[in-house]
Amino acid sequence: MVGGEIGDSRSPLEASFTTLPWDGGRLVRSPELHMKRLKEHVEKLGLTWPDDFAEQLASALETLSPDESEGQDANENGQPPALLRVEVDENGVVELAGRPCVRTSREVVGVAYPAPRYPTDIQGLKHADWNAYFEAGAAARDAGADVALLVHEGAVIDGDRATPMLLDRDGVAWVSDPSLGGVHSTTLELLLMTLEEEGIPLHQGRLTEAMFARAREVVMVGSGVVAVRLVSLDGEDVGSGVSILQPLFQNAVVQNGWTSFDEWLEVIG
Repeated sequence: MVGGEIGDSRSPLEASFTTLPWDGGRLVRSPELHMKRLKEHVEKLGLTWPDDFAEQLASALETLSPDESEGQDANENGQPPALLRVEVDENGVVELAGRPCVRTSREVVGVAYPAPRYPTDIQGLKHADWNAYFEAGAAARDAGADVALLVHEGAVIDGDRATPMLLDRDGVAWVSDPSLGGVHSTTLELLLMTLEEEGIPLHQGRLTEAMFARAREVVMVGSGVVAVRLVSLDGEDVGSGVSILQPLFQNAVVQNGWTSFDEWLEVIG
């Protein structure tokens, strides 16, 4: 995996990337949303979006080796068998790297962990210096947890590999305000229509410890996990035990379906 191992030392301004759900063969999920975010982050990092991006991507996809997960279906939670990382570096070179997706149970436990902090102009962007996020996830596993919830100045702003969404007792969904420094989630963007259809209002703000303690449900959403329910944080129970968001989100992602490499390239143009 390019730039994806703990210990790699890279400057944030060397590259930007995004990671798509992948079937291990010739199908991915939500490539349009991922490419939109990738281009935005490339430009915000001051890098140049390659004029021949579509041509480079097509060439890379042709030479991409099938993952060992090829032919496997998404599991019962809708989680993909593999993940595909697309990176654009400072020289405008497009690189791909695939890996098996580590499946996650429907219910996860979390620990609070200090959120990585970068200069203001690159905070919240997916860039080359991603070790701090990998280290947060490793610290969670070392503590016997599944996920790290990233905290800054008393508020949960993100997760190490998924975005937390909280449903409060009044039926209002909450996510961290982007201005606090979390990464924009393509999975969350995909799910906005589902919230609207169900009449669940979505607010942005500070997700505090008190909000987690009173939450009806907290769901972590992301490309690899789809939607898993957070049942405890730092040893304290989270949620009422009744899941409302999780089944809605899992169904929405599955219903969105897969996109072939050919369709992906056609959309890019």
